[in-house]
Amino acid sequence: CLAHREAYVVGILHQDISTGNIIIFLGCGYLIDWDLAKARSMQRPHQLTCTGTWQFMSACLVEDVSAFHTFWDDLESAFWVLLWTALMFSKSSLSVD
Repeated sequence: CLAHREAYVVGILHQDISTGNIIIFLGCGYLIDWDLAKARSMQRPHQLTCTGTWQFMSACLVEDVSAFHTFWDDLESAFWVLLWTALMFSKSSLSVD
């Protein structure tokens, strides 16, 4: 979330934090694909339709397509990415029959 924090400090919201937009190179994570990013000061939707990877979008944005995208929405997306990654790569004794 360092890239997310630094982007916020300079006034940018990523708006599409997902597993496909995070790469790991030499042990460091990088947030890529900034094509949906917008200025934090923009107080209107950047797109006319809901944007982002819906599996990792905040619940607020999924429920209300006219809601403004905020820092908290990007932070919630980062949480969903972390949870998904932890579940996908953890060993489990559960079996699917």
